[in-house]
Amino acid sequence: MKHIVESVEELYNRKEPTGEAIVDAVVEILRKFRLIYPEDVALLLDVKVRDLRGAWLILTGMKLIDCITQWRVLQAQDLMRKSLVEMGSDGRKAIDTNKLLREVARRCGWRSERVMSHVFERQLGCSVAVWLKSELKEL
Repeated sequence: MKHIVESVEELYNRKEPTGEAIVDAVVEILRKFRLIYPEDVALLLDVKVRDLRGAWLILTGMKLIDCITQWRVLQAQDLMRKSLVEMGSDGRKAIDTNKLLREVARRCGWRSERVMSHVFERQLGCSVAVWLKSELKEL
């Protein structure tokens, strides 16, 4: 069976629906809410979480919890990039990393910036500080 998408990044950046009702409904929920667990998504869709997990795996080839985690990392990256751009060239030197991480973690639904940083590093293989430095170089 051909998977509906190849990656979470493809889903995250996709503007048009995939045409698969379950995938499109989950993506809409992820865009609308800051959710942490597949149970939250299943509750909103009024389906059994086991059924949702199974359908998601069949349709996408990835676990739903992994998708949600990657989605939130992508969301965090976008928010940090936007914050860096808004600060402009003068603000880059005075960046308050802790404040930025607290705000991004809150907006992406993580309990704390420490949790977000841990997941971020596990997903991307580098710390948030290293990632921010590389982004600053690109701006």
